[in-house]
Amino acid sequence: MLVLLRDSDDCVVARNASAWDRVGARLAANRLDHELAAGSSPEASTPLALRARILVRPQTRAVLAQSLQRLLNESTRPRPRLTFGPVTVRRSHIRAAADELGLLIRLLQRPAPVAAQGVAQVHVLLTDGGGPLYFPAGTGQLRDEAHRAALALEPLDHF
Repeated sequence: MLVLLRDSDDCVVARNASAWDRVGARLAANRLDHELAAGSSPEASTPLALRARILVRPQTRAVLAQSLQRLLNESTRPRPRLTFGPVTVRRSHIRAAADELGLLIRLLQRPAPVAAQGVAQVHVLLTDGGGPLYFPAGTGQLRDEAHRAALALEPLDHF
């Protein structure tokens, strides 16, 4: 599998990724997602390039959109009497950020190519147990992070 990387002269070059590279990228997915979400270039390393490739796939984007939709749907239903999970979502935060989360869903579902940074931001938003979906931070933080991810998800038109 070929990946594009930047060399020491800042030129993009193609490199074959080995099976070990792919395994390493899967094992480090959480760290790589955080790096991509923070703005690291996918071309900076083989693991980042491989993780970015997975994140921008239509299937990955569809799963993230479905997860966001499920959160929106559940946030408007009556709270279950018993919860068995170790972490519960902040339903009030989700309801307050419904417009921004809806925008993320629409952007993830569009067929246009998007930057890995935006998809990584959505993935981190959904999986970070210390983030605004789960932690009792201010309601505005979830809206801000969803807005930032939406900006990063704007379609790429320079291909």
